[in-house]
Amino acid sequence: MKDNEKKIDEQEKLLDHIIEYSGRQYIADEVKKYEEMPELELPDEFNDRMDKMFKDAYKKELKKERIQTGKKVAAISILVLGIASATAMNVRAFREPVLNFIFKMNGSKDKTKVSIKNGDESDFSFGYIPDGYKCTKERHLDEQSQIAYEYRNTSDEIIYIFLQLKQTYDTYQNVDKSSYTKIKQNNHFYYFLKGEKNKLLWYKNNIIFTISSVLSENEMMKIAEHISQN
Repeated sequence: MKDNEKKIDEQEKLLDHIIEYSGRQYIADEVKKYEEMPELELPDEFNDRMDKMFKDAYKKELKKERIQTGKKVAAISILVLGIASATAMNVRAFREPVLNFIFKMNGSKDKTKVSIKNGDESDFSFGYIPDGYKCTKERHLDEQSQIAYEYRNTSDEIIYIFLQLKQTYDTYQNVDKSSYTKIKQNNHFYYFLKGEKNKLLWYKNNIIFTISSVLSENEMMKIAEHISQN
């Protein structure tokens, strides 16, 4: 009985060797045939289809990667929302690193950095604002290219200060200034328009400034001369 089992085992091993050898020989023969084939010039249509196929495959893989990244961001966002209920979230030193970590999850270098401002912070400083006025709003518009400040007093009178950033002088020249009074002060030209709400307009450091209020020309000029960029 044992002798029969041994013979069967040896026969199976021999058969495996024959199959393995035959397979290697077959592959070698096929490779040789392929190497002996004349080189073919592939048509442009074939190349275009292959290019499209690889691009589609790349997009699918990229989509999968984004989905995985989205899951990570969602998980961290839930964690942050949970922390937000705690008083620690009110500490600026804690908030900014956490929020910026979320936005950096996908490794993109083009993400906008989060900046959290306290009530007394601003991109610009106003060295002179008439007594009784307090800043009630600061808005960043049109992808940070415009900033609007609102100052209000107890009588509900408002000073609007509007800044258009990164503007060329040509843009400023095209602003309608026909009805404004031209004022020259410290080598700068200002334009003042008297009306129900007075307006003061000028150009400096590639910024178009506009002040709108019920204040007098002198008061508005004082505000203009004491604006500085942080």
